[in-house]
Amino acid sequence: MSLFSSRPKNRRRRSRSGKETSWIDPDSTTGGKSPRRATTPKQKEHQLNAQIGAVESFLAKHHAAEVKRDYMKRENILPPPDQSSHRKAKRKMTLAARRRYLAERNRNGLRFLALFCLACGIGWWLIFSGV
Repeated sequence: MSLFSSRPKNRRRRSRSGKETSWIDPDSTTGGKSPRRATTPKQKEHQLNAQIGAVESFLAKHHAAEVKRDYMKRENILPPPDQSSHRKAKRKMTLAARRRYLAERNRNGLRFLALFCLACGIGWWLIFSGV
C-alpha cells in the first residue's frame, strides 16, 4: 500500500445469511389457505378500546402542545431552537460510509505526518549544514 495512493480498496459486501430477503410471502406460493385467526367479540372490543385510547392520547398531546404554544405567544417567549439533524446525521451514517470516512482520515493523517517529518528534516538540515 502506497502512502499517497488515492485508489479505494475493494471490499466484499457482508451478506446476511440468517435472514430471508425474499419479498414473496411463503404462504402465497404454496396455494394453501392461511390459518384464520379466532376473533371473538371480546378480542374485538379490546382492540377497539386500544384504538380509542391511542386516539385520545394523541388528541390530549395535541391539545397540550396547543395550550403551550398559546401561553408562549401570550408571554412573548421564543420557542426553543429545533434540535436539527447534525447529531442525527452522524448517527445515521452507514457502516460503509463510516469506513470510507475513517480510511480517508487515516490516509490524510499519515500524509500530514510524512510531510511534517520531511519539513522538520529539511529545517534540521538547513540549520546544521551551515547554509
